[in-house]
Amino acid sequence: MTPEELENAMRYGSQSSTDTRRKDDLGRFGLGLKMASMSQCRKLTVMTKKDGVICAACWDLDYIIHQENWSLQFFPESELEELPGYLYLKLKESGTVVIWEEFDRLKQGASKVQKAFDEKIELTRKHVSLVFHRFLNDENPKNRLSIYFNGEAVKGIDPFLTKHPATQPLSEQVLRIASDEIRVKPYVLPYISKLSKQDIAAIGGKEELRQQQGFYIYRNKRLIIWGTWFRLIKHNELGKLARVRVDIPNSLDHIWEIDIKKSRASLPHFIKKNLVDIVENTVGRSERVYKYRGRNVQTDNLVHVWNPIDDRGRFQYQINRELPVIKMLEANLNEGGGAILEAFIKMLEDAFPYSDVYYRMAKSEANVTEGALETNEVYNMAEQMVHQIENMGGDVAAFLKTMDKMDFFIKYPDVVSQIREVYGNDG
Repeated sequence: MTPEELENAMRYGSQSSTDTRRKDDLGRFGLGLKMASMSQCRKLTVMTKKDGVICAACWDLDYIIHQENWSLQFFPESELEELPGYLYLKLKESGTVVIWEEFDRLKQGASKVQKAFDEKIELTRKHVSLVFHRFLNDENPKNRLSIYFNGEAVKGIDPFLTKHPATQPLSEQVLRIASDEIRVKPYVLPYISKLSKQDIAAIGGKEELRQQQGFYIYRNKRLIIWGTWFRLIKHNELGKLARVRVDIPNSLDHIWEIDIKKSRASLPHFIKKNLVDIVENTVGRSERVYKYRGRNVQTDNLVHVWNPIDDRGRFQYQINRELPVIKMLEANLNEGGGAILEAFIKMLEDAFPYSDVYYRMAKSEANVTEGALETNEVYNMAEQMVHQIENMGGDVAAFLKTMDKMDFFIKYPDVVSQIREVYGNDG
């Protein structure tokens, strides 16, 4: 900035919020730099360079109190060299350095100032990586923003996991208000078992997965509010994989009631109805991911061990009596044994711990296991089934062909391959 531009940037309310701004302008009220800085420290210095000229200005609360006047300090050229960052700017063609000093609130609120400062830095890094992730991850290198903390580049956090192959991006919809557009694009995240440790870290961890469902409101690609459904629906366990990206231009700030910090917004009443249908569809997709663990329910022709039964709104899980293993048991039991088997299955169904399963999954999904049996155990089970089918004169080839259609064996593809290799050519 030039000295004149610096003075204007340091002025509180340097531009009216009603002024028409460039479409890519992130500012609104002309207060952000000053208020954000003075909320953390008592002394703010901005040093900047343009056209070979370095200048600096400072807001110092102690100086203001002493002068009894809101006086902006300017530094003579002879004092610039003493400022932190001067040598950095001197070597650059242009740039700006923001200096915070006298962290009074941090000192008052923490016994170990350095530890508290380091924690604040880490929280800030995480916040920046999410709020500005679309700038940090821009596919066009020319538009990509680089932010460094102590020389280390900040990586953008993608809350939608758009690069993950199991993420379900839904159709983008455009809501028009006069000549302005609001773009809405929903995403359904993969079930947690399909996520790597890096994926889980990228979305804030398992404990935050449920809280982060909802709308993600962007103003000119800057994230301003996230993790809320604006009371259109309630946060719930089955909907926690649903996230809806909403892009609004800065020309619509007034209808969203964007606050000064650009961290809060209100949902305009007249677009609620448009969003309700989008939300219900997205959450419905999220629920189906839980029911079928990422499989497309439209094409799910698997043979399930458990079948969900809807008896006039009363849901129950029943064991599939058509499973080959149950058919073999029935064939090998005596006349009274079949009745005992049926009674035992009904007892298992009636005692299914619905509430306990729901509670434990909601509390900690790390305790829910899939594919917990050892491979050799599953192989022995499959082999016994093949032998039973042979002894009963059944169709082994048909069984081998349908193994990968059974939701039990689908978790053990190596076993299916081995059994088919060993027994596929028999007879």
